[in-house]
Amino acid sequence: MKKVILVDDKTVFKIALSETLLNIGGVEIVGNASTGEEFLKLLETTMPDIVFMDIEMPIMDGIEATKRAIKMYPGLVIIGLSLYDNEAYIDKLIEVGARGYLLKESDNYELFKSIINYPEAEIFFSEDISYKPDLNKNKIKNILIVDDFKTNTVVMKSALNMAGYTVDTSDNPYIALDMIKANENVYDLIVVDYRMPAMNGAELIEEIRKFPRYKTTPLLILSSETDTDKKLLAKKAGATGWLKKPFQLAKFQRIVENSL
Repeated sequence: MKKVILVDDKTVFKIALSETLLNIGGVEIVGNASTGEEFLKLLETTMPDIVFMDIEMPIMDGIEATKRAIKMYPGLVIIGLSLYDNEAYIDKLIEVGARGYLLKESDNYELFKSIINYPEAEIFFSEDISYKPDLNKNKIKNILIVDDFKTNTVVMKSALNMAGYTVDTSDNPYIALDMIKANENVYDLIVVDYRMPAMNGAELIEEIRKFPRYKTTPLLILSSETDTDKKLLAKKAGATGWLKKPFQLAKFQRIVENSL
């Protein structure tokens, strides 16, 4: 069951949307809010899987509420709702991390089904929206860094956060595998150290490639190793790149951007 919050200042619309979602099934409506402020307070006690967010609300609109919510909970799936096929609204909403923009007057029934069943599968738009943004440009990318040397992860995470990415870290390959298995946030890129005591980077990448959704995900190795055989082993395991330590952060960011 997906936990859902509805945010809209129009009670009639919230009732209609609630009935539609419950008719589809697989959802539990765990909260309703009429303003952005009310929604943010609700988040403190109710952690939903999906939020359907009205764009046009007084005091704090849906774009600002989405921005604040995603900053607190990067994995939250927020779908914007609006009466207007407005390019500026769409761009701003997707830029702050929403996972879709639906027109209230469109027939969104099939889209609602897809959102409930596969909320992370894509960015969702009503079919009759005239403008769809460049998703590669606006999508917030999720990155996982696995390195047992914490100083490295702190530096890399800080640099990538400043560049606009969402970053998780782990110093243990086995914990990283659990994160990959359990995390609803599908990682767009995974960076792993080669030398780790529990499992080396090539072995970890081999395990990651066993997950169907990570068959084609870019996987980068970080290492001070110069051994060609180890590089070939990593490539055979499924690594898509090898970055030699030490490295300049600017170069690291370019490689991340090119890999994505």
